Amino acid sequence: MKNSIIIKLIAAMLCCLLLLSGCTENENSPEPETTGNVETVTESAAETEKGGIETVDVTWEPVIDTTETSATTETADTDETTDEPVTTREPETTPPPETTRVLNDTEAPFFLYNAYNVTLTRGNAFNLHKYISYIDDQDSDVELIVGGSVDTNTVGTYSLKLTLKDDAGNTSSSNLSVKVVEPVSSGSSGSSGSYTPEPARSFADFTATYKKAGAMVGIDVSRWQGNIDFNKVAAAGCEFVIMRIGGYADGVFEDPYYAANIRNAKAAGLKVGIYWYSEENGAAAVRENASYLYSLLNGEKLDFPIFFDWEDYYNFEDYKMSVRDLNEMFLAFKEEAETRGYKAALYNSKYFLGILWSEEVKGDGVWLAHYIDETTYTGKYFLWQQGLGSIDGISGDVDVDVFYPDRMK
Repeated sequence: MKNSIIIKLIAAMLCCLLLLSGCTENENSPEPETTGNVETVTESAAETEKGGIETVDVTWEPVIDTTETSATTETADTDETTDEPVTTREPETTPPPETTRVLNDTEAPFFLYNAYNVTLTRGNAFNLHKYISYIDDQDSDVELIVGGSVDTNTVGTYSLKLTLKDDAGNTSSSNLSVKVVEPVSSGSSGSSGSYTPEPARSFADFTATYKKAGAMVGIDVSRWQGNIDFNKVAAAGCEFVIMRIGGYADGVFEDPYYAANIRNAKAAGLKVGIYWYSEENGAAAVRENASYLYSLLNGEKLDFPIFFDWEDYYNFEDYKMSVRDLNEMFLAFKEEAETRGYKAALYNSKYFLGILWSEEVKGDGVWLAHYIDETTYTGKYFLWQQGLGSIDGISGDVDVDVFYPDRMK
């Protein structure tokens, strides 16, 4: 038994040794090692990747932000592309009017008025612009160069050379003589310089001369004629009346007699027309004031185009307009009329029709102002303001007109 026990103990010890030997081999065997390495590498890589992401989150945020900003910028660029043509791109493709004018300007500025000879009383102020007026075909701000001077405190004659220069360098010159004299004493005799005009012809005489086949006779009025008895006017042979509706002069205004005039003229059976007295300084102002004009007109039916009356040529340079600006102003007026179902035509004198207004403006005919027995105007006109007359129903003088219906388009 003892030997048997000893043998069993030895065998058990041998088994333990064998088991211990097998376990060591398993931990160091290639397969478990490989499996362990894969697991370790996988975990290590994952940790490295996470760490990388965390690092990238910090290190590369600016890159990510830049990408996001770039996308936002592209969207903003798209929006700016929509808005830019008005503020940035258009001026680049469309040169400002002044540039075009200088490039194409070959005509010199010229005087609309020049008194040539001026007499002043010693001690009185001398304002050159009271005696001259000028314009250029394209330059709205002509330079005036004055050669010479005037001493109004010293009696004598002073000669001035006046030169006009536009932006393109075109020039023209004229002279002005200023005579300074001693004040005339209150007891001295001599001509007072007053002028007494000839009395206006009667409307009956006017009718006898100008009412011919194809022509009608009438008048044009404004507040200066005051209250008018249109029944008496019609009975005197008047067939139509052109009345001032209002205008612009340091602000828009309504002629205070317009509403009564159009109402009573129509009631008396007269043909009616209106005119707008303009002192606007450009097409934009004309367009702006059109709403006021047509609110006054309020859809009234007219027998004539609406006339545009611009005649403030004294000190014209103060308006900072060119000949082209002047014409564009009327064309804007005409367009505003046509959009509302009316026609428009220009009123002006023979002299200024010849030197300022384009054929485009005058093309359909004008209302001609020419105070003469027989006009020498060769352009198209369908209404002629011939002079002054007197007619029953109006106190004082009134403009008398001849209308040629077949000439009006």
